[in-house]
Amino acid sequence: MIAAPSREGERGSTIAEFALAVAALMTMIVGIVDVGRAMYANHLVANAAKEGARYAVVHGSSCTLSGCPATAAQIRTYVRGLVPGIDATHLTVTTTWSTGTACAGSPFQSAGCTVNVQTSYPFTFIVSLLPNFTMTMRGSSQMVISQ
Repeated sequence: MIAAPSREGERGSTIAEFALAVAALMTMIVGIVDVGRAMYANHLVANAAKEGARYAVVHGSSCTLSGCPATAAQIRTYVRGLVPGIDATHLTVTTTWSTGTACAGSPFQSAGCTVNVQTSYPFTFIVSLLPNFTMTMRGSSQMVISQ
């Protein structure tokens, strides 16, 4: 008969292996969650720029709604209300209107002029390999004012 190998020096090795496996697994899970958060923030920032431009387009100088024509401050306030899940105070919104010949002599918010809304947001990962590393998410949208 063959004797079973001795396991005297291996006492507790299962717990140590389990701890290492759980640490690696948790790091992967947190990394996957972080990538998902980054994709979510990127989508929000890009969509916020599009919605800001759309808001400016329908709130041109000839619109009859209150708050017309839309100012950069109104667009910024509107856009910051569209980003649930991220800190809207860190969202930068820049609005510019065209100054080309088509809009010469008229307010920049007139029909036919273009509006460009750019957004940016500094995204910070939960677990970063580099200390104090932030990735800037950006969005931009340009549309022609309709009214």
